[in-house]
Amino acid sequence: MPWTLVGMPLAVICDMKPLIFLLIFGGLGSIARAQAPPSYSLPDTYRFDYDVTQVMADKKTPADSSVMHFYFTKSGDFAATRTSPKDATKGNLLIVFTREGQTIIFDEHRKTITILSIRKLVSDLAGMAKWIKMDSLMAHMHHATDGKDFQSVKTGKSKQLGSYTSEEYTVSGNKGHQGSVWCAQVDFNTPVDYILGATGGNFLKMMGSGMATHPLLQTLTKPKTLVTSFSMVDSTGMQGIEMHTLGIDQTTMAVSTSGYAISDYSNMTLPEIFQAEMKKRNH
Repeated sequence: MPWTLVGMPLAVICDMKPLIFLLIFGGLGSIARAQAPPSYSLPDTYRFDYDVTQVMADKKTPADSSVMHFYFTKSGDFAATRTSPKDATKGNLLIVFTREGQTIIFDEHRKTITILSIRKLVSDLAGMAKWIKMDSLMAHMHHATDGKDFQSVKTGKSKQLGSYTSEEYTVSGNKGHQGSVWCAQVDFNTPVDYILGATGGNFLKMMGSGMATHPLLQTLTKPKTLVTSFSMVDSTGMQGIEMHTLGIDQTTMAVSTSGYAISDYSNMTLPEIFQAEMKKRNH
């Protein structure tokens, strides 16, 4: 998922890597499966109402910038993201996120659709506590997100982006990282809304009470909050990343699901998904 989809400070995301690693290799196959929910009903067409165009760049190599499109709906039933490919032969991915926690991945080059349930995978991860000793891992998570190594301040500065008003927050860490984040209240559900919906609130619990008191985090977890730009640098001021929004426009874009081969993994654990993919490749 892109940084702007998450809408969280990068240091926090990086500290979640052990948790993600454990999810993949920690033995989810040992967990007894609960009764499978109904399979996701794929619509004939996804229709979108808003197109948010953003540019992400590395400060050290600004030429390697990436243009990203995020598509949103008035209903809030689903959203999508597409990154412009640098090599068309590798395919073009459109990823749809639903309010209920499904992720639908369109490979527009191979003409395949893969359906996953993020909510189920997060639920399986929570169930791992019964099978794997997680005390040290959770202690690391709470330490990494207790707020002591991260500060944020609302500056009072604002700027217009079309009809929306963005407000600035400065952020800093004890290792010299610093930057600014601009957020706007919009009239459609944003990436964080879908993330919180998919995790059922577990993401906020993992953040810990210390992080939840920071002004920036309080803003990011409000409904319909969009990160419109940010700039982060290290202690030298030479390396970092930046993102800015080119526009927030209304659209009538529609994506048809016709003509795609579909793999529905929404009722599977991660090891089962790997096994199914390996079985397909061996045939």
